[in-house]
Amino acid sequence: MNQIIKELTNGKLGYRFILLIGLIGAIAVQTGCSKSDDQGGPPRGGAGGRGGGAAVRVEAVIVETEELKTSVRGLGILLPSKEIEIQAEMAGRVQTVFFKDGQSVRAGESLVKIEDANLRAAVSKAYSRLVLARNTAHRKRQLFDTGAISAQEWDFALADLRIAEADSADAAANLLKTLIWAPFDGKLGISRISIGKRLSVGEPIVRIVQKFPLKVDFSVADKYAPILRTGMEVNLSRGGESYKAVIEALESSLDGSTRTLQARAIIAGKPEELVPGAPLEFSLELPTRESLTVPPEAILSDALGSVAYLYKGGKAQLTRIELGTRFVDRVEIISGIAVGDTVLCVGASPVRNGGNVEISRMKNETPR
Repeated sequence: MNQIIKELTNGKLGYRFILLIGLIGAIAVQTGCSKSDDQGGPPRGGAGGRGGGAAVRVEAVIVETEELKTSVRGLGILLPSKEIEIQAEMAGRVQTVFFKDGQSVRAGESLVKIEDANLRAAVSKAYSRLVLARNTAHRKRQLFDTGAISAQEWDFALADLRIAEADSADAAANLLKTLIWAPFDGKLGISRISIGKRLSVGEPIVRIVQKFPLKVDFSVADKYAPILRTGMEVNLSRGGESYKAVIEALESSLDGSTRTLQARAIIAGKPEELVPGAPLEFSLELPTRESLTVPPEAILSDALGSVAYLYKGGKAQLTRIELGTRFVDRVEIISGIAVGDTVLCVGASPVRNGGNVEISRMKNETPR
């Protein structure tokens, strides 16, 4: 030992000593890692993993059919039976206004008269030409029958008569447009004109509304579209009051942007307190149907949609599903699960596809 220390001191063994110390350290590190691998570290595969390991304990439910009774709720818009904006069909100055704002009128009742002096003159002129054309055609017919004129000359006379008849009818129609009347029984709104105002074609005059029977338009999601039928009863409510209605018509196709189907219902009676244009809450009770349901905690989701885990021989098997109506304590299954399947109520449990699972309790078992 004294000799080694002396050689180290003299620098003769420095290099060999460093190599020896490094070799001893490497052996010690390798021995320590091997011991750690034998005694510690998580098992491969993990709980519930594909590589086996401890089984995850979860609750499960056996899928059965049940009768579901659902209702659709939402907002609808109240509409009157008939409603139009009365507009001017002929340009001209307003000569007479026969109505007052908010007045009730009968179908055919006069509302507005437009000055018609020039149109009456046009009617007189057209009628005079018609009389002349008729007389001429009568004489030409007699001459044609005797062979005094050609068939072509008779055709010209007949054509002149037809043109004169059309001109006379057109002038009379324009004259009629100067008198504007109510198209149906209803209540007028607020006038947009006054005497002396010059109207242009299409200019609004007043709105007329026939209130009863009241209608309500509402929309339902596309999944309910096959269930809706005309004649189904709809419950309506507004301001604490309830009303009954019956579906009168359904739209022929879904709305492309909202994927909903529009329906129109007729409200029974004549509720005076309802004002067209107001929103109402509607509730539509749908027919009962046989369907499959599972608890909400059995439903998971990913980027592609909804999934659930089935229990298959001690393993968790992932299946993709399509959901129907959601209830407080259960969810309707449209596809992806069959009657008699055992579905895992995963919740927050670390279950993986193909992992080991153990059923701790069947949720729909009757306690003994």
